[in-house]
Amino acid sequence: MIFDLSILTDTLTKLVTTAWPNAPLWTPATPQFGVNVTGLSPEAARQGQGAQLCMYLYHIDENNAQESLFWTAQSQAAGGPPLRYQPLALDLYYLLSAFAEGNYVQEQQAMSIAMRIFHENPIVRGVDAGGQPWEVTLNLERRSYDELSRLWQATTSALRVSAVYRAAVVLLEPEPAPPPGPPVSSVELAVEPRTDRRTPALLGTQREVHSATPSGDVVTVTQDPATAAAGQDVWLAGTGLDAITEARLILTGPYPGNGQSDVTPWLLPPAQPPSAIRRTVRFPGVTGAPPAGAPVPGRYSVRMEASSVAGAGTVSTAEVPLTVAAGVDAAGGAVLPAAAQYVITGSGFTANATQVLLGTLPLQPAGGAPGPGEFSVDPAGTAITLIPPPALPGGTYQIRVRVAGIESDPAHWLVIP
Repeated sequence: MIFDLSILTDTLTKLVTTAWPNAPLWTPATPQFGVNVTGLSPEAARQGQGAQLCMYLYHIDENNAQESLFWTAQSQAAGGPPLRYQPLALDLYYLLSAFAEGNYVQEQQAMSIAMRIFHENPIVRGVDAGGQPWEVTLNLERRSYDELSRLWQATTSALRVSAVYRAAVVLLEPEPAPPPGPPVSSVELAVEPRTDRRTPALLGTQREVHSATPSGDVVTVTQDPATAAAGQDVWLAGTGLDAITEARLILTGPYPGNGQSDVTPWLLPPAQPPSAIRRTVRFPGVTGAPPAGAPVPGRYSVRMEASSVAGAGTVSTAEVPLTVAAGVDAAGGAVLPAAAQYVITGSGFTANATQVLLGTLPLQPAGGAPGPGEFSVDPAGTAITLIPPPALPGGTYQIRVRVAGIESDPAHWLVIP
């Protein structure tokens, strides 16, 4: 960016002056002559002696395309940077002409050399008075004879051979913007109205799932909201949990029902010092009637009824979602040894609500003992017996168990050779 447009004019005239002695036009048959390269208007240049070459800035236009690209919609809207802090994008139009009293040859030779120089330098670079670099593109513009005739008629000079060049984009330096404000010292982000942090609030449920892969690696995934089964831990995430003196945990569901159970015994004692953002819930090891047993698979919600040290009395938090799945026993390793049939043990299997898949291939429920491509659930809901379908293509298949539409943690794979 620049402050002074004459810097660009001087750069263009100096470009011609510097390259003039080495122009390929000069030969013993065409001796070199001197020329005065100037930014004056054609009529002013004719007052000088000898050949004159004018690079005259005759018109300036605003470059709207560049300004629309340079500034975002936010800065152009109300409250954005004032115009005085934004650079002015301009297109400069130069009239290149030559004059040599009584010598048309020198006029045309001067035009030939200048146009060749500008053709070889389509990008012109320079440095402003403050040492900042700038660059513009220089293009030969097409102008009709009528346009050029009207332009010359606006001067007191007789018409001479001429060409129009466009220099773009020239950015005029804006007024310096004020210094930025001090750095941000703190940031608070909320998606709901701010509440008193001393009041306990539940925000969700979370759980870390650790599962072994056929290669022996252990994959860890954080669920939010959590899906848990009998014997597993769930985190209650919230705020102000360290202020709780007494708490009750209420389980509602499975949906679409609205039955409620007091499962306060599932709350583990808080660590010392107590966490303000997390409490741990541990499901019983077998499926049964809460709180002695883990709930049957389905979709539930939990809330806390708590007394806090803030003296606000009993506070009932919002309900947060919690999904319960059947528990699959991972004993035996990730990859089960080849067998005619397989038995998967666990808790919470329900005969009429259980699905078993090998990868994406569903097995069919059997009315009695399973056959190829079928599975059965024992009456206690603690074991699934399955037989792979015949001619199963070779590969590795995850044994996936779903009860009430809720999928259990990955536990076992079959490898078919």
